[in-house]
Amino acid sequence: MYGRALSLFKTNIALYTIVIVVVVMFELMMQAVGIVTLVFAGLTMLYTHRMIQLDEVYGWADPLSTTGKDGSKVPIIGYSLRFLALFIILTLMITAGFITLDRFGVLDPNAETVDLAFAIWGVLIAVPAFCGLMAVVGTVLPACAERGDTSLISAAGRGFKTFWKTLVNLVIGPVALAITGMIVLGYTGWHVDETSGWILRAAYQIFVSILTIVPATLAATALSIAYLDAESR
Repeated sequence: MYGRALSLFKTNIALYTIVIVVVVMFELMMQAVGIVTLVFAGLTMLYTHRMIQLDEVYGWADPLSTTGKDGSKVPIIGYSLRFLALFIILTLMITAGFITLDRFGVLDPNAETVDLAFAIWGVLIAVPAFCGLMAVVGTVLPACAERGDTSLISAAGRGFKTFWKTLVNLVIGPVALAITGMIVLGYTGWHVDETSGWILRAAYQIFVSILTIVPATLAATALSIAYLDAESR
């Protein structure tokens, strides 16, 4: 999985570079930290699916082309809606997890270490929720990318065929990298604020964007592998 993702970066460096530059520029100008990154993470996943499944290449001439090599339109709107739907479901699952913890008195909002507790529990809830959801119905995304069968029933059928392989790929890929990135960003973030120079803030934002786009690429790679594997059976 890592090897395939690395080859995608090398072949389609134009797309990934443009995505990171655009994200950094928007977030520095608009201070919309997180929103722009989420949008372009979804776009990165869409184009990554098409690179793997349709052998498309996005060079400097048109790094974010809206037309595939066969002349068909890239399903940006359809993919975005499904990506957003899965994101909302994941958010609801995480929220339900915190409500359950609160219901059973596991979290004490008055404790001195409440922020640390929320962070730890957030990871413990979010990781299984993300991996489980993506492993079961996540192939709806690569299916949409190539205009295949996007029904949840079909996605679940593919998910059950490749569940454990996909689960492992998600854990050792995007999840492991995202957690490592959170730790690194948590440390470096203490040294960057509004009083820092624009060069330092831009460098930090580039780092943040990379640690979002790369896990998104790995997640898309894992889902495309699962999709192709399930469809070949």
